[in-house]
Formats: sequence, structure tokens, C-alpha cells
Amino acid sequence: MAKIRIGIVDDFEVIRLGLRVSLEAEPDMTVVGDAGTIEDAVRLGAELRPDILLLDLKLRQEGYDGPEVCRRVLAASPRTAVIVLTNYLQDAMVFRSLVAGAKGYVIKDVELVELKKMIRTVYRGVSVLDPKITDQVISRAAGRVVPRASHSSHSAEKISDVDLVIIGHLSRGLSNKEIAPLIHLSPSTVKDHLERISEMLGVHSRAAIVGEAFRRGFI
Repeated sequence: MAKIRIGIVDDFEVIRLGLRVSLEAEPDMTVVGDAGTIEDAVRLGAELRPDILLLDLKLRQEGYDGPEVCRRVLAASPRTAVIVLTNYLQDAMVFRSLVAGAKGYVIKDVELVELKKMIRTVYRGVSVLDPKITDQVISRAAGRVVPRASHSSHSAEKISDVDLVIIGHLSRGLSNKEIAPLIHLSPSTVKDHLERISEMLGVHSRAAIVGEAFRRGFI
């Protein structure tokens, strides 16, 4: 049986050790490496290419946080699936992590049996959000979605958090069908978001959306 190759990034050694012992007790999992700093996390990704990387959102290093580390790891190892494992429930951090490419967002008080299920789910290619944050984040994001706007100079200010997540996935070349399960929406709803984003940004193609988003500093 092929084992799920896992990397662990956390600045607390005791957490890394505890996760290693628990995960390696599973017949289908092996921990290929761990790291406590951003540099070591990127090196782990580049050299060992784990299938799954469990990433602490708040490594104690000035100037960097979980979403930025996620970007750097994925740049070094694009096929690695990052699961953010954190104590932080802030909506902004959830969305920034998803935009950065994370495939999962899990709160650290999760039961180990549930964490293992989530690892297996992500390994199969399905994204996961901790149930404690799913309703909160999605409902709040949905509440921020705005009606179609005119081509005014202020229209871009109305782009929602969900729109930003979609733009982030779009910048990675994902299709509507690929984006949809990552944000728990249907492909047709993703299409509606993209049409509204195009109108708000005053552009007419997927590539132009990404280009304009970069120009305006959205991604």
C-alpha cells in the first residue's frame, strides 16, 4: 500500500513530535520530515516533496505568516497539498490561506481521528474546512457579495472576500469546475462571480481579470 507522505511545520517541537507519533501509527501514513522555521519548511517542500504538509499558521518569525509560507512552499513543491493547522479563526486568515493555495484549514483542537480523516480526504484531492469555521466563514462571505455594479471608479471596492479567493484560484489557472469544490460553491455560481468581477474591473477575459487584480494589488 502506498503511504501518504506527510510533512509537519510547527515551531513547537512537542507538537511536531506528538503529531509524528500519532500519524505514523497509521498503516497508510508516514512522516517524511518536520520543520520549525520558514526556511526549513520551504527546504522540506523542495527536497522531500511531501503529499501533505501540515502548516502552523503563525510561525514566530517577523515579516511572515502562514499564507506567505504556504505560497513559498507551493512555489518549491507545487504538488504538495497544504493543510493549515492553527488556533486562529479569523475570516481574513482563512481566506488569505485559501487564496495562497491551502487545500485545508483545520483548528488545532480537532480530534486526531478527525485530522487523519481530513488528511486522507485532501490526499484524495478534496479540500476541507474545519466544521467550526465553515458556516461562519461562508455565511459571512456570502453576506458580503454585492449586486452587479456599474463601471464606476469605486466598483472594485465592492469585491467580496469570496471574489478574492476565486481570483486567487484563477491566477493558478484553475477552471470554474476546479474552483467550485475548493470554496463550496457550484461551477455556475463561480461563473456568476467571475462575470460580476469582470464587470466591476472593467475587463472581458479571465486573463484580464488576473492581470487587473495584480495591477490593483488584490493578489
